[in-house]
Amino acid sequence: MPRFDRRVRPWVALALFATGLVAVLLWRWAPVQAQAPEGNQITVFSPQTSYSVPLLDVKGQAYIGLVELLEPLGSLDARPEGKKYKVRFTPPGGRPEEAQFNDGKEKAKVRGDSYKLPANFVLQNGRGYVPLNAAANLLAKLLSTQTEFHPSGRRLFVGTTPERFTLELRPGNPSRLLVGFASAVNPTIATEPGRVRLTFRREPVVAAGADNVTYNDPLITSANFSEHDGIAELDITGTAPLMANFADGGKTIIVTGAPPPPPRVAEQAPVPPSPAPPNAPAAAPQPRQPAAPRFLVLIDPAHGGTDIGAAITPSLPEKDVVLALARRVQRELNNRGIAAGLLRNSDIAISLDQRAVSANAARPALYVALHAANTGRGVHIFTELLPPANVSPQGFLPWESAQAAFLDLSSAVAGSVFAELEARKLPNATLLAPLRPMNNIAAPAVAVEIAPPSESVEAIASAAYQEQVAQSIAAGIAAVRGKLPEVRP
Repeated sequence: MPRFDRRVRPWVALALFATGLVAVLLWRWAPVQAQAPEGNQITVFSPQTSYSVPLLDVKGQAYIGLVELLEPLGSLDARPEGKKYKVRFTPPGGRPEEAQFNDGKEKAKVRGDSYKLPANFVLQNGRGYVPLNAAANLLAKLLSTQTEFHPSGRRLFVGTTPERFTLELRPGNPSRLLVGFASAVNPTIATEPGRVRLTFRREPVVAAGADNVTYNDPLITSANFSEHDGIAELDITGTAPLMANFADGGKTIIVTGAPPPPPRVAEQAPVPPSPAPPNAPAAAPQPRQPAAPRFLVLIDPAHGGTDIGAAITPSLPEKDVVLALARRVQRELNNRGIAAGLLRNSDIAISLDQRAVSANAARPALYVALHAANTGRGVHIFTELLPPANVSPQGFLPWESAQAAFLDLSSAVAGSVFAELEARKLPNATLLAPLRPMNNIAAPAVAVEIAPPSESVEAIASAAYQEQVAQSIAAGIAAVRGKLPEVRP
């Protein structure tokens, strides 16, 4: 199955990169200077949430944005003042803490104390960046909590203990490997001949003992644990096809031999039809009618449940802002005769992989993800940042880059929504970004991030403002409907 980018045509994308990516550098998920290679990111785990942040290459060293690092963990006010960058951060239920950094300097102040970064602080386009290897210590000071950083895996644990799993091999016919966890997990499971791979993107899973375990078993031969680019993987190998099943409410994953394919049923000679009675009228053939194609826009409000997203204000989480906007967009599309569904229509948590799987199963003509931010102004439209690929939408689409087959159509939608926002004189920008789960989406896809229209952050929830944004999105989609193929369910 098939990811999230607002890609313009290849020659436009090259022009953006050649001219310095000015617009892209303003985006909160993809800021400053040279970006690190795709997939180079850190995942932060805390008791409230888990989230991933892209890393940036600044003169050969990995840097992380302070806004991207801190915003999901509390209330944040971060702004430049000349060469200085001042941060006021309030953790949930805690007191405000302040920090001050200086562009091009290692010396800083955190909670009133002198602090030295391992490399110079970087201030660019109004955004502040610190070396990655300072992130854990900074969070420990600002949150007054313990942190644990796994540099090789790019995984940062904040105020939470990493969850260690256990392995228990039970010999039998077939043998079974029980992978046990203290709480329920929901990894992505991939199988290939003689192998099962469990990928943990949102769970703070770490190995309890050795990373690599070998077994003297006729079926299961090894279990290898690794961490990289913010994820953890458990790779289990065997001498025959394997499968994985959940048990104990998701706290146990059982890996065992896959059942053999069912025996082939012997073909039987067709039974000739009984002769029709004399003079009986011939029965009219009844061809099976294929399902009519339909045009569906699937709207995906980000976050939900315990994943509140960004704290727009102390009492207004991102998850509520985008759900309200999603319902307005759905209504505006319906008013234009376009069928629209919501992937999330209540306050529930849905993992990124679950969103992609559900979206692809719905076979939409267009996927629209909605986000919100308390920084910046107006509306940002994103398409997936993927390299150009000559792939057919009808062929096999790799999970990590399924969106590559739809980039031109996604770009057309983004450009149309941009034009409608311009017509309503709403501040906006069209950008490229590596956003999950848009890269996994096997359909044209865009992401829309709404920010406050003015200095008043609370205005982001204004009915009049959201209605203007919803009308722009719906009108932009309606204008390019003829370019988007209808899909058979």
